[in-house]
Amino acid sequence: MELILLEKIQNLGDLGDIVNVKSGYGRNYLIPQGKAMPASADAKEEVEARRRELAKLDSERREAAEAKAALLPQRLTVKRLVAEEGKLFGSVSPVDIAELLQSADIAVQRSEVSMPDGPIKTTGEHTVALILHPEVQATVQVVVEPENEVSSVPEASEAAESAPEEAEAPADTAPIDH
Repeated sequence: MELILLEKIQNLGDLGDIVNVKSGYGRNYLIPQGKAMPASADAKEEVEARRRELAKLDSERREAAEAKAALLPQRLTVKRLVAEEGKLFGSVSPVDIAELLQSADIAVQRSEVSMPDGPIKTTGEHTVALILHPEVQATVQVVVEPENEVSSVPEASEAAESAPEEAEAPADTAPIDH
């Protein structure tokens, strides 16, 4: 599928470039997000006429991203339930980081949080990249601390052991296959 880019897309092209992409990527992401339009003869003429205007819009977006990057804190602290080995009972995902930044009145979308190695699953300091604009990137140190004491984990397992056992099914009943 041949498209004309309406803004700079990382690893794809610059504003006004005509690129070939897979039809699903163009149809489901680039066109609905307003990042590209189908490359027809009329569209090519229209983009050439709008190129200056689109360049101005792109520079405004870049300036807004730079201002947002200046507001970012250097460190974020996250508390999670932790097992004895220091592994989390869940993870810290891009959604969690975006919510923390939004609670600090910094508008960051989940899609702007880059975690190529996947969610954080251990305690300690981790570096997370934020791609606010194709030309503006920032990093934030995410510190994952234990929310619970390590001794509270065995107490939970002792409580489960003291629970009454379930009654066993009689041996003469056969399981029903569906």
